[in-house]
Amino acid sequence: MASLYHHSSFPLSPPQQLTAPEPPRAPPPSYRISTLPSSSHHGSALPRPSFACHCKAPPRDHDAELLRALQSNGNGTLHGEPAPPQVLDSRSDGPGGDGRGERPRLCARDCAKRIMELPVEERVKVLDLLQRDDAALTVSDYNDILSALGRAGDHASAVALFRAMPVAPDAHSFATAVQCLCRLGAPDEAKLALDEMVARGFRPNAATFSTVVGCLCKRGRVTKAMEVLDAMRALGCEPTIRTYNSLVGGLCYVGRLEEARDLLNKLKDSPTTPADIYTFTIVLDGFCKVGRAEEATAIFHDAVGMGLSPTIFTYNALLNGHCREGKPLRAFALLMEMCGGEGACLPDRISFSIVLTALLRAGETAAAWQAYRRMERAGFEADGRALDTLARGLCRRCAADASALGDAREVFAKLVASGHEPVSYTYCLMAQALARGGEVDAAVALLEEMVRRGYALRKRAYTDVVRALCDRGRARDALRVLVLVMIVRDFVPGRNAFDALLGELGRQGRWTDAMAVYAAAVKRGVVVSWKHLGREEEPVRLGVTQ
Repeated sequence: MASLYHHSSFPLSPPQQLTAPEPPRAPPPSYRISTLPSSSHHGSALPRPSFACHCKAPPRDHDAELLRALQSNGNGTLHGEPAPPQVLDSRSDGPGGDGRGERPRLCARDCAKRIMELPVEERVKVLDLLQRDDAALTVSDYNDILSALGRAGDHASAVALFRAMPVAPDAHSFATAVQCLCRLGAPDEAKLALDEMVARGFRPNAATFSTVVGCLCKRGRVTKAMEVLDAMRALGCEPTIRTYNSLVGGLCYVGRLEEARDLLNKLKDSPTTPADIYTFTIVLDGFCKVGRAEEATAIFHDAVGMGLSPTIFTYNALLNGHCREGKPLRAFALLMEMCGGEGACLPDRISFSIVLTALLRAGETAAAWQAYRRMERAGFEADGRALDTLARGLCRRCAADASALGDAREVFAKLVASGHEPVSYTYCLMAQALARGGEVDAAVALLEEMVRRGYALRKRAYTDVVRALCDRGRARDALRVLVLVMIVRDFVPGRNAFDALLGELGRQGRWTDAMAVYAAAVKRGVVVSWKHLGREEEPVRLGVTQ
């Protein structure tokens, strides 16, 4: 099709499939047509098939033809062949033109790239249209191509084709162009196209008006959107609930929440366009985003009172509102109601993530653990960051509740298995929890893993491990931990770690080892207590066994 792509010296269909070619046309003197070798034509230019000839052709592989069209470089030659001189369209200024200015054109391969994504029936139909001459195409044919490009997502090409149509567009052409302009994020151009459509005597339908209203509202152009709404009513086209929902969303977007709520209240009592659950959800979400969750809750109950079923978006907006206001326990209670099966809407992964993150941030570890277990039961997985935070919370809880150690180990194991690397602080808290819970060997192994990975060690972590080993009379293992810290990581242990080890060595009567540890502490500037180097009943001389 000449208006869709540059003139080509060969048709889109393969040469051997042509049945009755026309006699070759004489090329204009301003350019030379590139030829393809052919035994039947003895090197002459391959003729362009007529429409009648095309109809008699046997069934073709349209996908192969589209792929062949994609090989074209847009000027009638295949990639790698020399390009002929630029072909001037009959509507452009220059030799053979009529002086009306150059008209924008599309390249066939650009259209074909998108059209190939459509179902077989649609792309076959459009391919047939692309191979015709401009004179053979009607406005209905152009509408089919416009619609195909729009469905394929190539909105820019559809708009360019609409502007280049040699025939007068009809209502369907304008409606498609308006839709594509809105998809391209050009509300001003879409409104101009809508105004021209009305000026030419066409009557847009409610869907076309609603598309423009929605596009304007998404960019905060609420005043312009209201003008379109007034024009819609003036033409006798009744706005739909989709139109009103777009307007309500625009009002919330620019912060005009009271107007949005007033419009919602009017729609609640409207006999023709009553508010649906999406209208309530939009207003509810607007109030939640500005920290007015109590008013959002009232709107939620109004929707339920009207017999509407809240969607997952409604619940998630309300959950997010409670968490934004620092009320994670209220959000947790609402989440448990959703899990209870009383409502028709079960929580999704986003619902659990909103509440779990807020509970962990507020330090509500017990509730966070319950939410996590519910999340697992529902078949969802928490992200690595949430698991990391939950593991730290459970480790801290172990100080008051020894039964939480098993939960902490389970979460920590899942965190490591998920591929998310725990932070150094989480490792240290886990080592402390294991040491306090009596799993000293696991705590030592975790410290060694931290040293191997190059993590920073917290003094409190290895001090608790040293104390736990000393309490069990394992002075040699405690000394090994201190050596690991001092020699391998080049850290200076704190006084409490040295005191614990000196006390255990003194209890075992290993004074020589105690003096060596004491000397190491003094050398590193650590002041240790003398009471661990002798018995309280009688003073002793250092280094002399009593």
